[in-house]
Amino acid sequence: MFRTALFSLIDRNLLTLLLSINMKLPHFVSNILLTLIASSPVGMAGNFDIEIRCVSKPIDQTVSKGSADGGVNATKEHWVYDVTIENKTFKDLANLDVNYVIFFTQEQLGVKAGPTKRQQSGSFTIDVLRTHQKKMFSTNPVELKKSNLVGAWIYSSGAKPNAQDKLAGLAVRVYQDGQLFAEFANPSNLLREKWE
Repeated sequence: MFRTALFSLIDRNLLTLLLSINMKLPHFVSNILLTLIASSPVGMAGNFDIEIRCVSKPIDQTVSKGSADGGVNATKEHWVYDVTIENKTFKDLANLDVNYVIFFTQEQLGVKAGPTKRQQSGSFTIDVLRTHQKKMFSTNPVELKKSNLVGAWIYSSGAKPNAQDKLAGLAVRVYQDGQLFAEFANPSNLLREKWE
């Protein structure tokens, strides 16, 4: 199901086996094997049949300025990810369900606590992805806020005078006929995150 994970596991096991039995292979053969093991693709979509790429971009922004005697500057932005899925095979891929999660953090102005992790999910359906065809879709927008106290004002409690929400990344799972077909995350450590 997951060729990359399987190859990676096989590669590690093969390397362990080669080192443990101290096989006497010609030098160039052992170099080729080690190169193949070290270069196995880990950061790809989790399947050699498709390639997934994503780019984040803002789609709008609203700014409100506070007054110098105690107001708050506030900015609201809506961000989306443009996701491209490419069929790298010589056969059509049908019945693909694409599920995604946008990971982001939220901060609150005037609060001492650190940022709160948030998720926003969505999905997209691809009826048929023809051989070497690319399909692109945009995720649903996520709202990110930024705010700060104006002037020399501070909170007497010691709370933060600035707050900013931030995108953490995107994770994508592709299912074919209900079975997990490929996985992708940017950054790749989000593959380990639990989806809500």
